[in-house]
Amino acid sequence: MAKSVQAPAQPAVLTSVSGTLSRIIYRNNDNGYIIGVLKTADGSITVTGYIIDAREGDEYSVTGKWTTHAKYGKQFAADTFEPKAPTSVHGIEEYLASGLIKGVGPSLASRIVKHFGTATLDIMNDDPRRLLEVDGVGEKKLESIVTATASMREMQDVMLYLKSHGIGTGYAIKIFKTYGRQAISVVRENPFQLIEDIPGIGFHIADGIAQKVGVEVNSSYRIEAGMRYVLEEACRTSGHCFLPREDVVQRSAQLLIADEAIVDNAIDICERNGVLVNDGNDIFPVRLYEAENDIVKKIERLLRKGSKPFSEAKLTELLQSVEGRHDMTFGARQREAVIHTLREPLTIITGGPGTGKTLCVNGIIQIADELGIDVLLCAPTGRAAKRLSEVTGREAKTIHRLLEYEPQSGQFRRTNAMPLDAHLIIVDEVSMVDLPLFAALIDAITPESQLALVGDVDQLPSVGPGQVLRDLIDSKKIPTVRLDTIFRQAEKSSIITNSHRMNHGEVPLFDDDFEFIDERDPEKIQAAVVRLCSSILPHTKQYDPFDDIQVLSPMHNTPAGVKDLNKELQRVLNPHGRVCWQGSDRKFLLGDKVMQIKNNYDKEVYNGDIGRVSGVEKEDGVLIVNFYDRRVEYSFDQLEELVLAYAMTIHKSQGNEFKAVIVPVTMSHYIMLQRNLFYTAVTRAREHLVLVGDMKALAVALRNADVRERHTKLKRKLCDAL
Repeated sequence: MAKSVQAPAQPAVLTSVSGTLSRIIYRNNDNGYIIGVLKTADGSITVTGYIIDAREGDEYSVTGKWTTHAKYGKQFAADTFEPKAPTSVHGIEEYLASGLIKGVGPSLASRIVKHFGTATLDIMNDDPRRLLEVDGVGEKKLESIVTATASMREMQDVMLYLKSHGIGTGYAIKIFKTYGRQAISVVRENPFQLIEDIPGIGFHIADGIAQKVGVEVNSSYRIEAGMRYVLEEACRTSGHCFLPREDVVQRSAQLLIADEAIVDNAIDICERNGVLVNDGNDIFPVRLYEAENDIVKKIERLLRKGSKPFSEAKLTELLQSVEGRHDMTFGARQREAVIHTLREPLTIITGGPGTGKTLCVNGIIQIADELGIDVLLCAPTGRAAKRLSEVTGREAKTIHRLLEYEPQSGQFRRTNAMPLDAHLIIVDEVSMVDLPLFAALIDAITPESQLALVGDVDQLPSVGPGQVLRDLIDSKKIPTVRLDTIFRQAEKSSIITNSHRMNHGEVPLFDDDFEFIDERDPEKIQAAVVRLCSSILPHTKQYDPFDDIQVLSPMHNTPAGVKDLNKELQRVLNPHGRVCWQGSDRKFLLGDKVMQIKNNYDKEVYNGDIGRVSGVEKEDGVLIVNFYDRRVEYSFDQLEELVLAYAMTIHKSQGNEFKAVIVPVTMSHYIMLQRNLFYTAVTRAREHLVLVGDMKALAVALRNADVRERHTKLKRKLCDAL
């Protein structure tokens, strides 16, 4: 039987259309992308593409391809938009009156066109001094018009240059908006400057542009940019604060395909120029080196002032009074933690779940009230701050909000120049706080204030660089109270008792609230997780699949990873959700559970916050999400900040608690089988925990107690200074 041969797909043919932009449906002001309606001689068409300062009523010649959108039908995807100069008297007058040329309004436009007719635009471009013939145009007005007209020509020249070197329209517009007439010289001389100045352009994009404009592969700009990229990536993805010099040299040479000697020499140049810090052949970004040093200085200053004049007997008496009034019972370690915090300038309280950290915080607050001590509460994420507020009955803020972060400047208003006004600052979930944020926090604390740091040092370290809590404790220079006894009421929770067993490398004891479902195949693990979310737990425990149940996976990929689990859970849990937005490989449906994956201070939504898609305004290009009963709007170009959250990584779950947690455990996640990772996952569950997978994989994780080494020097610097 002869095989049928499918003809190769033919490339879409470029074609051109002309018309008037009668309506702009959607506009991204950052990169110039629009969706609009172009009125042509044959009717109106939907057109998409990039254009600076698109205006309704302007005429354009558009080159591109016809496409068919799955939902919106036939559209014209434009590669280029070329503004067309109008030819009729009426069109020229409308063009000038639109405000496109600064200094020319409707009245002056009418007089100019009445005087020059259809020759108006030629005269403005070729012999602009003739505009002095028009009533109301003097030398000053003429200069303004000539400058604006020249600026438009410069924009067209810059765009033509950038596009001729293969730079896409979206990036070309960002470059022009940033540098204006200087764009060509910046790109020619040092395209790696774009990394510093234009959000979204990283090393690889800048390097691609550099190749297109002919920058030498061994250019000092390129070597420095590549080296800094290697260092910043190590800090961003692995939590390091520095890399050994030999690592920087080897990784950079491999990335740049350059000789190691060239990179090694570049390190010395960058050090002399203050771009990097070389500390004993360990290479730091300047900001992280200074952050470590600043933390040490501020801690030294805090500890120097000594104890508060509260006698231990007085504090013990107040603590007993609090116990009687609030039906609290403090153990010996909890008493020590409360009294030490109220007397000493700096205290760390650490311990696992059920050991009384929250009880200590409440006791500290109650006695502080008796003593007239002002207390501020904060935590690193919005969800963690909300939980702290719920368990204390007091306002708790994110650290960024407490320090009054200003998105426009990227700076905090609260610094040592305008410090926090409080006697005692309590910080919860400190294991999540990275080095730069802790440096900013301690900078805003006065020498007279006290600081209490509360957290579980055995949890995962911060996503950002550093391991602040571990380094502070391991230095043995900071007074630390370790809570290691599980409270009697907490002993009833198999989740709490098993989390402590797992933290010591012991296999958990399974029961009705702490289950293990044995599955070896990743696809079968995925199917079991979906059944638990969609039917088993909702029916047996009356848990809401959206609000009460959370799937936590160690990795993004594989069938039991976050990516595939989210797609399948979206399909099963939200089968009738209306499509609100669809991209090339993902979509958001009405009612979807979503998570914010970066701090957005303008919207007051933070990394790890969970919400529900509640609506869409397609004509305005806006998706609406409900976060904790608060409406938040996202333009379609901001949706990279959101991901589906039916499943999330264990790292992203820190600071959250859920009634029920489901965790896939599979050998396909071998690289992530670590004790502290699964300990963190288990401690996210409040009532019910289900592990689904291979007991062998769980055993591997429990044996692997090696905490991935992070390159930091905070511990050593504390030991040297204190």
